[in-house]
Amino acid sequence: SQRRASDPEISVCVGASAGTGKTKVLTDRVLRLLLPRDDGRPGTPPARILCLTYTKAAAAEMLNRLGKVLGEWA
Repeated sequence: SQRRASDPEISVCVGASAGTGKTKVLTDRVLRLLLPRDDGRPGTPPARILCLTYTKAAAAEMLNRLGKVLGEWA
């Protein structure tokens, strides 16, 4: 499920056809990595997160989505 794939405590590999929500899953995962953990541990420093995409368009879309959510948090 998408919720499990966005869990920062487990390793996942997401593969699916176009339009199925891969970018959303990856974006959700990055956001969850940045947040403090339920047990009080701090979130992952941004410099320790690496996201790979197959296209520049996908990378730009992910960056836009992350920027929107982080902007709303600020």
